[in-house]
Amino acid sequence: MSQEKEPQIHRILSMYERLTNGETLIKKEEAARFQISEKSIQRDIGCIRNFLELEKSNEYVDYDHSKKGYVLETKTPSWLRNEEIFAILKVLIESRAFPKGEMDSLINKLTHLATKGDQTIIKQMMANEKYLYVELVHQKELLDVLWQLSLAIQAKKVITMHYKREFDERASERNVKLVGIMFSEFYFYLIAYPVGKDFDYPTIYRIDRIEHFEQTSIPFKVPYDERFQEGEFRKRVQFMYPGELINVKFKFTGPSQQAVMDRLPTARVVEKIDGGVIFEAEVFGNGIKMWLLSQREYVEILQPLDFKVDFIDGIRRIKKLYDC
Repeated sequence: MSQEKEPQIHRILSMYERLTNGETLIKKEEAARFQISEKSIQRDIGCIRNFLELEKSNEYVDYDHSKKGYVLETKTPSWLRNEEIFAILKVLIESRAFPKGEMDSLINKLTHLATKGDQTIIKQMMANEKYLYVELVHQKELLDVLWQLSLAIQAKKVITMHYKREFDERASERNVKLVGIMFSEFYFYLIAYPVGKDFDYPTIYRIDRIEHFEQTSIPFKVPYDERFQEGEFRKRVQFMYPGELINVKFKFTGPSQQAVMDRLPTARVVEKIDGGVIFEAEVFGNGIKMWLLSQREYVEILQPLDFKVDFIDGIRRIKKLYDC
């Protein structure tokens, strides 16, 4: 390589690196930086453009009139905008899903997806929330466990796990067929069918309560028309208590009908009445009871009848507690 060509390569690599970091290249400043003519800088920029075209890259160099310089653009944006990074970080912190060590690592990595010039701004925005972050009591690292369980779901092999409920003295061994992972109300949950038990609906396990697990060589099959769909399951479950799948009909006279639709994605308006609405929804029974009881002053159960009896009995027990 000749001495004449080597400096040009260094210039091009330097400019390309700064373009990828979100910097603006101003021709006059670049000429002063490398002590060459502006025409030479223009040729270097042309080389970068040609390289990106030959590589069929999603990126291209464009002149930004507002910045009076050259910037790297994408044909279809492949990075997260600052607004998107900030929103994801806010949701992530509010979830309290991970212990502090893992949460800090995720925040730092997401922040580094922003352009260098904006990373400082995002760090300043998140500094106080990182400092005040309160991790959950279990403090268990979850990222590796979640990934390994996800691989086991894809393999469709039975796993043996040692699971310890909150008030158990020691973990019990369980063989289960994994079908999904979900997150709700601070915790990650494993959705699975116990081996040897014929249930119409899956069992739910909190992942932080799994002490350890191993994948067996025992395969299982799920017919396509019976496959577990996390999205459909999520629409019908409340507080991760499945119970039996039922159709519930109730009158709601609360201030926010929209809140009902948001809480119960399967809910539909059957009839509008004076002072309220009659809703019908397909839901899993145990969790929906908890939510309806929390709205007891605005709710009247219409169907099914046994559900109505349980609901009234639940209200009586709550009133008895308040009377004590």
